[in-house]
This record gives sequence, C-alpha cells and structure tokens, in this order.
Amino acid sequence: MSGLSALSRTSRVPAEQEVRDYMRTPAVTINLAAPLSDALALMREHDIRRLPVVIDTGELRGIITQGDIRGADVMRIAGLDPLDIAQALRQVKVYEVMTENPIAITPETGLREAALLMIENKVGGLPGIDEQHQVLGIISESDLFETLVQQLDQGSDVRTK
Repeated sequence: MSGLSALSRTSRVPAEQEVRDYMRTPAVTINLAAPLSDALALMREHDIRRLPVVIDTGELRGIITQGDIRGADVMRIAGLDPLDIAQALRQVKVYEVMTENPIAITPETGLREAALLMIENKVGGLPGIDEQHQVLGIISESDLFETLVQQLDQGSDVRTK
C-alpha cells in the first residue's frame, strides 16, 4: 500500500476509538537533510525507535527507524573504529536511508484500522498527519499494546466488582 493511500480507507468510528487519543503528540520529527547522528541522538534522547522525516515546511516525506540506521551499511563503510563510525553517522544523511512515502493515518483513523495497517504492512508505527501532510503525532505498536492492556484491565475491574 502506498504512503498516503491509507487516508482514504478511514471510515467513521466512535470517537473513543480514534487514534487521536492514543497517538503520541507532538511527534518528534527530523529533517530529511539531517545527518544520521542527529536521528540516532533524537531516538536515544526521547527513547523512541522511529522518527517521521519532514521537509522544511513540516510535511511528511518519510520515516526512519533504528533498524534503518543499523542497516545503512555504516559499519562496512567506516570499518570497526568507533571514531570512523561516528564520522560516518555525521556524513550519511537521513534521506539516504529513510523509507519514503510511509503509510500515514489521520487522527480520525480507528485503532483497529491502525493495527491492521501495521500488521498488513509489517510496520511498527504510523505517523498521524493532517490534510496538508503535516505530522501531528505517531502511533506505535507499543501504544497499541498499552491501550490493549488498559482495556483488558478495565474489563477485569468490571468483572471483579
């Protein structure tokens, strides 16, 4: 499925089941021209595994994950010297290793649909965007698991009363 086509699939769901209340906002983003070292630093600083990639206007253009950075062949390019690796991370740009045109959702997308999109496309997170493709937030598999646990806990509270 191409990047933004998921937007048109969204059907009306009850407000309490929309991703707007579960996605992390605002999303931590990175400019596509930034070096990989900046992307890695942001991921570590915010304890996250993926970053929506934007252009100067804030429009979504891609997504980069920790796996993309590991798979960027930086180790081979730089050798095993840590100083060389750090230098390579500063020289390689985000746009060189990011996934372009990622699947994106709107705040009105249902939780179930977001989960199905992740399963069907084997991705761990979906940026939430508005009509102008501005990144509003991101929902990850971890967010969905947290929601599931909360709902299961609420269900067990009801049964034990």
